[in-house]
Amino acid sequence: MSGYIKILIVEDEKIVALDLKRRLTKLGYQVTGMAASGQKALALVDQEIPNIVLMDIHIQGDMDGVEVADQLQKAHSIPIIYLTAYSEEKTVNRAKATKPYGYLLKPFSDRELHIIIQVSIERYENDILLKKNEQHFRLALEAARLGTWEVTKESREIFMGKSPEGTIEPISDWESFFLSIDETDKPKVSDFIDKLRNKKGLAAEIEFRVSPDTGKSCWYKLYGKSFKNSDAGKHQIVGILQETTENRLAKDRLAQAATVFECASEGIIILNKNRKFNCANSAFYKITGFQPHNLRNKELPFLTSRSLSKNIYNSIWQSIDKHGHWRGEITAFKKNNETIFVWLTIGLIPAEANEEQQFVVMISDITAIRETQEQLSHIAYYDNLTNLPNRMLIMDRLQLALAKAIRSSSFLGVLFIDLDNFKRINDTLGHTHGDSMLCFVAQRMLSVLRQSDTLGRLGGDEFIVIVTNAESRDALVIVAEKILECLSHPIVISNMEVVPSCSIGISAYPDHSSHHDELVQMADTAMYEAKNKGRNSYAFYHPSLTQKAAHYLTRERELHHALIKNEFLLHYQPQFSLSQKKITGVEALIRWQHPEKGLLSPAEIIPVAETSRLIVEIGNWILTEACKQLKQWRDRGFCDIRIAVNISIRQLADKDLQQFIAELLQQYALPAQSLELEITESCLQNELIYIRCLEQLESLGIPISIDDFGTGYSCLSSLKNLPIRRLKIDQSFVKGIPYDTNDCAIAAAILALAQKLNLQVTAEGIETYEQADFLGNLGCDELQGYLLSKPVDSEQIPYLIQKLPDRLSSLKF
Repeated sequence: MSGYIKILIVEDEKIVALDLKRRLTKLGYQVTGMAASGQKALALVDQEIPNIVLMDIHIQGDMDGVEVADQLQKAHSIPIIYLTAYSEEKTVNRAKATKPYGYLLKPFSDRELHIIIQVSIERYENDILLKKNEQHFRLALEAARLGTWEVTKESREIFMGKSPEGTIEPISDWESFFLSIDETDKPKVSDFIDKLRNKKGLAAEIEFRVSPDTGKSCWYKLYGKSFKNSDAGKHQIVGILQETTENRLAKDRLAQAATVFECASEGIIILNKNRKFNCANSAFYKITGFQPHNLRNKELPFLTSRSLSKNIYNSIWQSIDKHGHWRGEITAFKKNNETIFVWLTIGLIPAEANEEQQFVVMISDITAIRETQEQLSHIAYYDNLTNLPNRMLIMDRLQLALAKAIRSSSFLGVLFIDLDNFKRINDTLGHTHGDSMLCFVAQRMLSVLRQSDTLGRLGGDEFIVIVTNAESRDALVIVAEKILECLSHPIVISNMEVVPSCSIGISAYPDHSSHHDELVQMADTAMYEAKNKGRNSYAFYHPSLTQKAAHYLTRERELHHALIKNEFLLHYQPQFSLSQKKITGVEALIRWQHPEKGLLSPAEIIPVAETSRLIVEIGNWILTEACKQLKQWRDRGFCDIRIAVNISIRQLADKDLQQFIAELLQQYALPAQSLELEITESCLQNELIYIRCLEQLESLGIPISIDDFGTGYSCLSSLKNLPIRRLKIDQSFVKGIPYDTNDCAIAAAILALAQKLNLQVTAEGIETYEQADFLGNLGCDELQGYLLSKPVDSEQIPYLIQKLPDRLSSLKF
């Protein structure tokens, strides 16, 4: 160590400290400070770090010398020499724990002091150099992703040199070590270590798989050498542990690539940097008939500028240079000069700077596909059942015929034909016989049409006729009548005589439109008018039909999409109990959040939906949403409220309604009496299916009410015999109360009837306090209307339940 050796003296007796300083100075050392306590010593070290500390054990302050030495070692790794008069075993053991560089008993000579300081300094410098070398070695191992390990023959412990602190830590439990090794590799690893233990001088290696708790398998390679340590006289095994996961994966990927190369059904060729043949897989030789010796160091015969044309050849390789790949269809040939069509893909293989550039070429033989294109074209443009032009071809022909009619200023007609009651044929005779009927019908219609006319099948039981060069509308009428007449004769199918008929809608150019799609749509609209007139007839398009048909057709499609896109929502109108002075129920009313027209009322939904089965799907959605919402209110503590849902006559005819509602009640844990179903008077007609459904619902405990009572045709016996619990007075009878005597009389009669039959009554359309007073005095049970609240969203109902009774407290009943 160059320069003065700096020494800190920690001694509580000042005279001893001064004498020690004098002696050290005389020996040529530099004393940086003297401290009588541990706190003072730590402060002096923070100011200037000495090369060595001479430490007395018994010093002033809370800490003794051993404790101060421990802190200095941890913070600065400064060599400590104890100078003390105490040598009892306990004190010595405590001092040994701090790993001192010396322990000198007082009194001591200058020579003894000098020697121990010099030895300590020499040892300290060697320790520093050793640590530096160990750190260098450890960093080198980590950079190489290696770990050291060793085991002695006498010990079963395995020492791994991969600890966070860089120290060798034993794995004492050999079984625990094996838990992380894959089950199939455990015996091999155990045998490997046993061989090294038993045979001196043996060097070996083994690769095994480890499956840690993370679930991701890793590969490791264990290198080991067995030898006798001449210094320790013991048999040792030392080695290196290396993770080889990436190498293993790379080998696996190479093996996979080789398998794909040989087993692929596509031909795969490798070209060198000069675009000449290097090698190919078996599929290539099978597809082309070439052999390696035919192509070695040559361009592929079908990939030359001569076979492709110079422009195509240059275009392909320019694309590869720019984008790294090219793909497309080319015409190639086999060794026997047979022409084949191939799908060609060429890619540039990535290469390092010092590696040779290569290309991979893949070919797929698509000759069979090309040979069947004509068949596919026929399938694409002709109906496979009737062999008539399908929708795609008929629309194309209509577009061409219309363009010709526009150029020549001629008359053109479109007849949209739909067979009447064809579904009945499929349902009774089966689809096979239904298909036979479609073929008979197609042939009959073809027999009465001109060669210049085109008959096509749009799908199902819909056909279309394009009539070109017609003189007038009368000519279109003649064609329509011919079709109706030819279909009026019976057809025998499955030993059954069937008399087909059809409805025909007619549109024409230039009377109606000059666009082919619009002509078809207009003829379609006119066809529905023909059906409305009683079927087996024809009808010409008129603009007024669009307004009617378009509304229903468009609206029905919109409703279907709205159901799919979840555009419907429910609003709720409170029902106020006059006797309990609180809201006891709500009526669920559907709304439609139209993406363009905003929020729409039930009047825009129900009339159109009731013309199809869509009303059942929408009705089931309302039931589901209402039950879900009621469950949420009940979870918030509003358990006394019931919810009323309108049920259509089509829903009552659905055999699955009772089971559907029962499952909803179970799913949302709702009591049956909390769900009330409102039906119209039309459901009370003597239809067995409706009566049975009402009885099934009543058996579940669900209350049934009659909505808009008095506006339909009620059979009073139904009120007595059917499970009806509530009547709802229609708002048309409430509007004139209390000034219209007729409204007052009807309302009073309904209330009197209900009271005699022990039925509850709810009055709808309450808008004034006078109406509420009048009906309340007559014994009406509940009120519903704008006086209480308009229909609101679900979030406002809890607020109304809490606040509405206070607002209506002025009513006296």
